[in-house]
Amino acid sequence: MKIITSPAKLMNISNSTEFLRTSTPRFIDEAAHIQSYLKEKSPKYLMDLMEISPKLADENWERNQNWKASPRPSESAPALFAFTGEVYRGLDAPTLSREAVAYLQKNYRMLSGLYGLLKPSDRIMLYRLEMGRHFEFDGYKNLYEFWTDKLTAQLNSELKRKDLILNLASNEYIKVLNQKELKAPVIDFEFYEMKSGKPKTIVVYTKHARGLMVRFCAENQVKTLDEIKSFNLEGYLIDEERSTDKKLVFTR
Repeated sequence: MKIITSPAKLMNISNSTEFLRTSTPRFIDEAAHIQSYLKEKSPKYLMDLMEISPKLADENWERNQNWKASPRPSESAPALFAFTGEVYRGLDAPTLSREAVAYLQKNYRMLSGLYGLLKPSDRIMLYRLEMGRHFEFDGYKNLYEFWTDKLTAQLNSELKRKDLILNLASNEYIKVLNQKELKAPVIDFEFYEMKSGKPKTIVVYTKHARGLMVRFCAENQVKTLDEIKSFNLEGYLIDEERSTDKKLVFTR
């Protein structure tokens, strides 16, 4: 099984764990190649590209100048602990057991505009480069054009017979994978809040629920679709009527 999520804009490299031996990202050379172009961009360019404030643009310009392929421990953290956005608040990695972290190391991957595909143990530095931004470099029109074939092939190489791919990523990120070429079924997820008897999507809750699902899988060492359907954290339950063979719907 492979569980896929997006990264997060919010990061913290002061987090770590004794349960993982840190590793080098599989696509570190590609990340360094992308960074060689990012490093040349001005704060104004970054502000326009990412639609961020001048302060954030200056901060990320400085990150680009300081970025390196082989960072010191004080400059980096394992990806599982470096991202701290809403998905990762739901996952709450610092409170997981050794067994749960080992499960995620084997089964969990994070997509990234800069690093491509990350294992939980992969050392990463602070960065900001969203997959969907219109970043042109080295003849590539965008990051999708650069990453799609590479990441699809890498994920396929990690899949085993009868595996499933649990898509807990955003539309922006899952688009980087060529699903027609993937060698395992992709299971999509939807999480709804019931309001006056009707399902409603609340983005922040959806992100949190994606992290909860990753946590549930890790804590329960999930291997089958039936086990996934038993997800029940924070009041969510499977909605069999709205679910299909390729999409699981949970409501609360």
